[in-house]
Order: sequence, then structure tokens, then C-alpha cells
Amino acid sequence: MSRENELIFRVLPLFLLLGLLLILQSCKQEPSPPLSPSQALLSFELADPDLEIQLVAAEPLVQDPVAISFDEAGRLWVVEMIGFMRDIDGTGEKDPVGRVSVLFDNNGDGQMDKSIIFLDSLVLPRAIAVVNGGALVAENIPLWFAEDTDGDFKADTKTLIDPTYGGQGMPEHSANALWRGMDNWYYNAKSKSRYRKINSKWIKEETEFRGQWGICHDNTGRLFYNYNWSQLHADLVPPNALQRNKHHKSSSGIDHGLTLDRKIYPIRSNTAVNRGYVPGTLDEERKLLEFASACGPLIYRGDVLPDSYLGNAFVCEPTGNLIKRNSVLEDGFMLSASGVYENREFLASTDERFRPISLASGPDGALYVVDMYKGIIQHGPYMTEYLREVTLKRKLDKPINMGRIWRITSKKNTTEKADDLSKLNPAELVNLLKHPNGWTRDMAQRLLVESNDLTIVPELENMLASENPLGQLHALWTLEGLGNTDSKPYLSTL
Repeated sequence: MSRENELIFRVLPLFLLLGLLLILQSCKQEPSPPLSPSQALLSFELADPDLEIQLVAAEPLVQDPVAISFDEAGRLWVVEMIGFMRDIDGTGEKDPVGRVSVLFDNNGDGQMDKSIIFLDSLVLPRAIAVVNGGALVAENIPLWFAEDTDGDFKADTKTLIDPTYGGQGMPEHSANALWRGMDNWYYNAKSKSRYRKINSKWIKEETEFRGQWGICHDNTGRLFYNYNWSQLHADLVPPNALQRNKHHKSSSGIDHGLTLDRKIYPIRSNTAVNRGYVPGTLDEERKLLEFASACGPLIYRGDVLPDSYLGNAFVCEPTGNLIKRNSVLEDGFMLSASGVYENREFLASTDERFRPISLASGPDGALYVVDMYKGIIQHGPYMTEYLREVTLKRKLDKPINMGRIWRITSKKNTTEKADDLSKLNPAELVNLLKHPNGWTRDMAQRLLVESNDLTIVPELENMLASENPLGQLHALWTLEGLGNTDSKPYLSTL
């Protein structure tokens, strides 16, 4: 061995030891340091070894994301609530710094690499629905239709749809979601209103009150939602079905709790939680025992995860840094749910800043996670002295304006890139009403209804005569959306 190499081998352990000491010192100074996306990937534990989690977008491309939606061409629309809790006191919360951005994957590698701000100067935006010509955007209180008239993905006009949409305007207790139901209405959590465009005019109609943050539907169109303390609720009957009888007061069938199980299994301590000082909130390892901020439920209807995932309910728990998976069981018209794993969760992280806020389906059939990636997740009015002290001690108030979007997919996924539905003709869209991916079926239905093309009615009637129940169901609602409910094939299915 040369003298130079001998010297290297003697010095190298000292450098390694010094590096380790610096890391330990850094960890000592920063009890919960912010992680880069690559570091955050190492913090995840997925219960299923056949699945993997991939990065889709991260700061600075996205900041404080709370909701996402894919459009017909596979572009990703992101709602960024940048004004939420920028410091421990929530200073400047009502400043118009929120926005909606459109993300593009130009090279097709699965990661977004370009962002265009569609609409900015918003106060605490919280929900979006991409529609023909633009998007419905829920701000702090008002609901807007923002229109892009020249195709540059920048809103040119903003029309007020509902000045009272958000109610009191508090993020945890105001209307949100803008979920397009199978019946062509847009439903919301924490709200008694639904919306629909009829004869070129947006209308508002009363519906049942549902949930707190996030709403979705299953393959039959039943609506699912939850509350921060109760992880999964659903309607056992179609939306507004009971309201057709003016003399009936619903006492069942609406807001049915699917499970009493509130137990969760974090893989790190969760001391920065409201009421963390109350006995029974944390276990002896300082881990959260039960749901404290259940939100963003999603029924998986995709075609890339294993078949056993179809119809399962996923629930976000940002305070516990995890996502729970439930199996939804049907017994006649009744629904119930139970956790799939014993003493563990579908996805959990050792990173205290991992904050899964909402979930979404994608055109590729994967499951998408909206990670606000933020130290402070509790809104100012609920910032107790205990929580303030723990938050500052753990330095969770800084940095701000971070955020990630993750994709959970199968390691065995060989699915080709999803079709650009914006380039398909009506007949091709009708054929997609029976596609195995629920996102594709929903999008095809939306595009057909928005086209108002009645020449496609015979094709829809042919779908009704098919032997594909999913295709039949979506064809029925597409006909309803087109106002064509008097054809013989349609009536024979009712």
C-alpha cells in the first residue's frame, strides 16, 4: 500500500466520525428538520411490499397544496393555500396570496416539470373542479367560475357563482371539495349545497349536510365523507333521494357511520397535537392513539393497484402522519368498514412534516397523495398554549411554503401512458364509459355531458344494452346529463 493510500485509510474513519457527529448535532438542534423529497421518500413505510411511492411534484413547483384535480389531458391542477398559518399566530391569513396552478409533465417521466399560475390573489383557496372552459374555484368564502378564454391556462375572467359558499370561512369548518358526483351535480363537504350548470347557468340547490373535509363516491355513486374524529361515513341512498318526498324527514340512510374504530398506528411521536396533554390522547411512546384530524377520504376505483384494493376506502390523518386503508363491506343495502392491517397503517412516515391532506385518483389508475408538508397543521383559533409551546420548541413554525404530491402505484405496473381524452371523439368517449379505471369513466361522462352533443344518444343507448354494468350506469347518467331521459332503453332500466 502506498503512503498516500495508507494516510487516506487512517484519516477516513475520522472524517466519517466527524460527519456522524455533525449529523447528530444537527438532529439535536433540529428535533424535526425539514427533509428534501429524496429524504422524505426514505421516511415512508408502505404496508404492501408490491407497491411503491413516487414523487410527482415538490416545492418550489407547488407550495402548501390542499387539493388536486387532473383534467382530460392529464394536466394536474393544484390548489395552494399559501396563506394558511405562515407563523405561529397566523399573521396575514386573509392576505390574497393563495393560487391555483396547472402542472405539466412535458417529458413524460411521471414528474411535473412546469407550472403555470391559472389564478392567483386568492384568500385561503380550498377546492377546485375543472370544467369546460376553466374551473370552479372555492376561495375563503366565495365560489368562482374562472374562465380561460384563449387556452393559455391563465384565467381571463372570474364570475361569482355563490358569495356565501364558504360560510364562516374557517378552513376546518367551511364548505370544500367540489366533487363531481355521478349524477352530474357538484357536492361539497361541510355544506348543504350542491351545484350544477344547466342551460349555460350555474345553479345552487339544497342537499343533505355532509362531512368536514373531502368527499368522494364509489362505483355505484354513493357519497363517502368523514369528520375529524370519525373516519368514514356514507350515504346508503342516492343523493337527494329522500328529499323527493316533502313530508319525509330523513332519520337513516344519510350520514351512516361505517365503523366505530378510531384507532391509528403512527410510527413516530405526535406531541404537536392539540390536547396532547390530555390523558388518553397519546400512548406511552407519545404516539397519537386515535384519529384527531381524519380528512380527505377516497374510494379506490382505479385499475393499477391489485384487485383487492378496488372499493377500499383510504383516509388521511395529517396529525398522525399517516393514511389508513379500510375494506368496505356490503350486506344488502348496509355498508360497514374495517381496517385492512393489524397494528399498522397503509402508509406512515417518520417525518413529522408529512401532512396528507387529501387524495385523488389519476388517469393512470394510481393513488395520488396531497402532502401539505407543513409543520403547523392546526389553525390559529385552536392553537392552545400547550400546542404553541410544543410547536415552537420543535421549530415546526419554519420553514414555510413547501409541499409535495406523491403517487402510489404498483411495482409491477406495466400500464401504458393514459390516453389524452381531450383528443377523442364522442363515440370513443362513450366506449370509455366501461373502462376499468373509475377516473376515466367519470371523465368520459363529464366530457360527453358538457359537449351537449345529442347525436351521441344512439351510442349511449347501445351501451345501455351492453352487459357491462359500469358502462350501463355511466351511460344512464350521461343521458340524464344530456336531458335525454325519455328513450325506451333508458326507461327500461329504471
